[in-house]
Amino acid sequence: MMRVKYCFSPLLRQYCATHKLVTVRMISMQSAVWQDDRTLNKLIDGIVSHKRACLSEAITLVESVHPEKISKAKKLLSRILYWNSQQADQTRFGVTSFRIGLSGPPGSGKSTFIESMGKYLTNQGHKVAVLAVDPSSSTSGGSLLGDKTRMPELSCDMNAYIRPSPSSGTLGGVTRSTNEAIVLCEGAGYDIVLVETVGVGQSETAVAGMVDLFCLLIPPAGGDELQGIKKGIVELADMVVVNKSDSDLIPAARRIQTQYMSALKLLRRRSKVWSPKFY
Repeated sequence: MMRVKYCFSPLLRQYCATHKLVTVRMISMQSAVWQDDRTLNKLIDGIVSHKRACLSEAITLVESVHPEKISKAKKLLSRILYWNSQQADQTRFGVTSFRIGLSGPPGSGKSTFIESMGKYLTNQGHKVAVLAVDPSSSTSGGSLLGDKTRMPELSCDMNAYIRPSPSSGTLGGVTRSTNEAIVLCEGAGYDIVLVETVGVGQSETAVAGMVDLFCLLIPPAGGDELQGIKKGIVELADMVVVNKSDSDLIPAARRIQTQYMSALKLLRRRSKVWSPKFY
């Protein structure tokens, strides 16, 4: 290629400079694509090898809204989905994990319930992934991501993985990439995936369509029989649990248990093989 300093004609000098610039840009773009593919392959190998750092990096990638990272995330997910399908074909029931969604109003004890439940599952030999969604501020856009602090024992368990994520203004109780994060956790070898929503009301039911079992947690003072037959999140629950039913709250917990059990009998069953349970 002709060097610019030997071009005496201004027009030719401009042409050579432009040609050199374009050539450099093309080489740089090809190098960037090659580097992206190499990074993507390293990330995929880390996920299927059950490396937690690679799983965290992959979830961060699918949560990004940058156009280039969205393209990389699509490639990553297609590869992981193919890997999951291969693993599912080798199992008895054709699935590699069981998904459980946990939802409830603010202060119903979702994080502490997951702490106890997660420790029980890991002691039984399961690998548990917890995807906790934290609400984002409507003014600053920030999020506390404090659910992990309520799970001190589960956070130290090597058979458990906890990932707090901000809702970033997404309605429904989950994030826009919760479904993709579930797929990545399954690819990393976690056979139980727990999805904790933000504190919800009656209409935030998006998690029910992502999981195999939808569990609704309610506090002892969670309403009466009329509240139980209202349409919304209650009629989608596969299991309703009265949480925090200890000490002085035991009578209130038993009362709401009786009221909700009679209310659930009035709701139309969504499945022929399963009726909602109340605990």
